[in-house]
Amino acid sequence: MDMVKQRLQLGNNLHSPYKGVWDCVRKVFREDGVKAFYASYRTTVLMNAPFTAVHFATYEAVKRGLMEISPEHANDERLIVHATAGAAAGGLASVVTTPLDVVKTQLQCQGICGCDRFKSGSIRDVFRTIVRKDGYKGLVRGWAPRMLFHAPAAAICWSTYEASKTFFQELNGSSSNSGTIT
Repeated sequence: MDMVKQRLQLGNNLHSPYKGVWDCVRKVFREDGVKAFYASYRTTVLMNAPFTAVHFATYEAVKRGLMEISPEHANDERLIVHATAGAAAGGLASVVTTPLDVVKTQLQCQGICGCDRFKSGSIRDVFRTIVRKDGYKGLVRGWAPRMLFHAPAAAICWSTYEASKTFFQELNGSSSNSGTIT
């Protein structure tokens, strides 16, 4: 579905080769077969590993750093700490992995709305084509909107996770004293 989303985002309503989601799915399947839906699978997997590593490492480091700034107020400022650490983690992870996201998008949209067609689905070939055509700056295209998407999303996610975790820990802590099992 990510490939379908990317293709639908490329064209405007007047020049898009697709009338909607299902039209896109049918046309892609008919023209390129099922392999088109997995054209960027390797790149996606390769991108998610470093994204997750940078994301978690950054979150923990920033959270620890912020808690050390004012340990006496750490409990009062939990939401701010988690949101800030989450935003930093999402933002940095997205920027670091933008080149792989550019490659993924190129593989998903090849041949549509002026995007290049690639002879192979090789990540290396796509990297080389982008650098040859647009220079190294072509590999970081879209980093700002990508960061502006991932930073608040991670801030919300981590804040929600940490608040839920605290809520359930407190609930379980208080219920264990009363002898009630939850």
